[in-house]
Amino acid sequence: MILVDTDILSALGKIDRLPLLFAVLRTTRLHIAPAVFHEVTQSLTLRRPYADAVLALVTTGQIEVLALTDREAMVRDSLPTTLGTGERESIAIAKERGGTVLSNESRVAHYCRHSQVSCVRLPEILRALWVEGVMTKQEVEHLIKELQAKDHMQFKPSTLAAILTE
Repeated sequence: MILVDTDILSALGKIDRLPLLFAVLRTTRLHIAPAVFHEVTQSLTLRRPYADAVLALVTTGQIEVLALTDREAMVRDSLPTTLGTGERESIAIAKERGGTVLSNESRVAHYCRHSQVSCVRLPEILRALWVEGVMTKQEVEHLIKELQAKDHMQFKPSTLAAILTE
């Protein structure tokens, strides 16, 4: 089970590249926590363009909104409030159901490690796109430029090297 945080959905949605997640992860379905769904619907109200694409995938069932169990709600409530609700819910669901969280937040990755939950960050996804043959390395370089332009994403030189080095 793969749980996607809002930051990944937003970033790839802004550049119309959400289908790449399905391709690189070799899956037909992704999952989101209720709070992530709420964040996306709020973004729709604010007319943020990525929200339409995400909600279309929810409508077709390619992205499934999961309900929290009572146990998952307890785990969520035990996580630091410095994490957003969507992040805490995603970690709780992944912990209880043996899933993986996709997030670009370093603090999410930190708490996933602390909670013994698998977490994949955007640089790892970008690297996997060319390593797994979904895109060429040059296409990934273009994708990074799109993320920088449209999502104002910044990459440290060391992160770019980790993504693009053979």
